[in-house]
Amino acid sequence: MGILNLLNTIYDEEILAKLDFLKGINLFEGIKKRQLIHVLESLQERTYLKGETIFAQGDIGRALFIVSSGKIALSRLDAAAQKAEVIAEVNPGEFFGEMALLEEMPRTATATAAEDTKVFMLFKIKLDSLLFSRPKIGVVVASQLARILSARLRALLEKPAEN
Repeated sequence: MGILNLLNTIYDEEILAKLDFLKGINLFEGIKKRQLIHVLESLQERTYLKGETIFAQGDIGRALFIVSSGKIALSRLDAAAQKAEVIAEVNPGEFFGEMALLEEMPRTATATAAEDTKVFMLFKIKLDSLLFSRPKIGVVVASQLARILSARLRALLEKPAEN
């Protein structure tokens, strides 16, 4: 029985650490910690090795990715589709691919693991299920997603034009 208790303690500590991590993600801001367990149940964990492609520009988006550890490089092909240019890096506690939660459209960039990276994935189908089964959580996530996308669009529009 002692080994079972030890395993339960380790498991509980791992779950609590994941919940603490999710609490710090602005997408989940406003969700109580005890409700985050439902979010955690909707997430899928995955590890990508350095250099591994998470998705390619043009792939249909079906999930948002939250970086737990490591780093992701986002790159886009130039107008002639000749050369990829890194446009952003995504670090632990940050997320990318959020447009996939709204509509399943082609990805606008390629995501590659810049180093060994752990991510949590939230698939659109899981978010839709969460919206119906836990509407209070779904409303918070949808509202936060709208705020984040609005802020990103505003920042892009206010960015000075490059010559």
